Amino acid sequence: MECSRVEIEGIKLAMAKFRQTDSQDKRDVLLESIGWLKERYERLGEKEDLERILCHICAYAELGFPYEDVEGLLGQVLEYLNMGKEEKEKFRTIFFPKVPLNKTSINRLLGRWSPTRQSMKIQDAVNDIIQKTADNEEGEYVYHCGKILAQDGEDTLWEHTFRLKIENGEAIFHKVNENEYYRLIKGEKTNDKNSGN
Repeated sequence: MECSRVEIEGIKLAMAKFRQTDSQDKRDVLLESIGWLKERYERLGEKEDLERILCHICAYAELGFPYEDVEGLLGQVLEYLNMGKEEKEKFRTIFFPKVPLNKTSINRLLGRWSPTRQSMKIQDAVNDIIQKTADNEEGEYVYHCGKILAQDGEDTLWEHTFRLKIENGEAIFHKVNENEYYRLIKGEKTNDKNSGN
């Protein structure tokens, strides 16, 4: 099932009214809307409500909110609509776009790298991310560069902070400052002529 691009953009536009408020408010409003649509479906049994939930989930993903918040509900909605693993995978790709595991792609994810304030040189960071993902080394790893923006005990936010989480054979790369998530895929080809493969 394809969500209406117009409806997704309309939901995002409605959320733009909250631009002066905390991002948590947008998240809460979207989750409440999704919950309301689910309750309405359970009361009335109208398939259109399920389709609207999927559009809201797409908007939720495109606004950078976490998959974990809607994972269970997404599974239920897809089950109600008799959709299987392939459809669930399509929605996961909205939350976690696939990025091929090669030097060019990882360099792009890291972006501009400070040569003086860094956790490691950019080439070392690229190689470390590729090696840990290729070898499926489960754990969470932090890479950073630039000045410190905030610190609370051992938890620090740098100008450019990245987290790599490898779990259950899946590698999720999080650009913390932009709140963007990507799934690193081994052996996946890219259309980029300059890829590191």
